[in-house]
Amino acid sequence: MKKVKLISLVLSMSICFISKAQEKTIIKKPENRVSEIETTSKSLIKAKDTICDVKVFSNFVQSGTSTKRIVICAPSNSVFKEPLFILDGDIINSNQFSKINPNDIKEVKVLKGNDATSLYGNQAINGVVVIISKEKK
Repeated sequence: MKKVKLISLVLSMSICFISKAQEKTIIKKPENRVSEIETTSKSLIKAKDTICDVKVFSNFVQSGTSTKRIVICAPSNSVFKEPLFILDGDIINSNQFSKINPNDIKEVKVLKGNDATSLYGNQAINGVVVIISKEKK
């Protein structure tokens, strides 16, 4: 048995990220053809949202057959997480953020990683956009 380690890439129209490392076991039959590939996944990243394990069966080594491409996409709710928006110390949602007049903004700060989570907790795991508006006279 031969073991081949591959890194799976999950492609979307606008993003590309590494999801899991896979260990594949190739089983050869007496006719020198690959009959199936068993895939077991090992997580590279321990995240709150994970993609389920996949088992792939294929005959891609036989001569005269075309190669098959398999694209696995994560659910949209785990891919497109929004950052936390803060306007003058208050949490706002993305709809409220889109309605802010750019002329009313004094300062914008972007926090990510440990800086964001240390100040705002787990709700800031996808980053924080802090907006300070101009004082109204």
